[in-house]
Amino acid sequence: MNKHLLIPLFTMGAALFASQVMAAVPVVDNIGKAANASCKPAVNAAGAASLTQPLLHFDKIIFAITDKLQAINPDEQGNLEKLPRNTELDIKVIDNPRTVADLRGKVLSFLGAVPSPEFYPAIKIIDVDYAVIVCPK
Repeated sequence: MNKHLLIPLFTMGAALFASQVMAAVPVVDNIGKAANASCKPAVNAAGAASLTQPLLHFDKIIFAITDKLQAINPDEQGNLEKLPRNTELDIKVIDNPRTVADLRGKVLSFLGAVPSPEFYPAIKIIDVDYAVIVCPK
């Protein structure tokens, strides 16, 4: 391997390791936001489009609803009750890889249900898949 290539690779690896080791305790993310499948240019505070686009990380959460849920909006309670029980369902949500994911909270908020620990037992997490997308310039 080319010696000139090893130095930048080692430097990048050391920087990545240092950022992971020195990171603060991450926050918990319990908001399920729908995954946006298209890439958009980043916009700075002045409203100008940036040439760099962020890395996008998504989770596919496979789950089952095992008990009654309460809708945040009472007008939606009927729709929430129509969702199938005890069968595998999935959602795709945007995820921040720098936070701890509260999967049950994300599922409940995505469904429009009250994302309270009181309703966590009604959500059975079966599996989680993830995807990382690098948007082209």
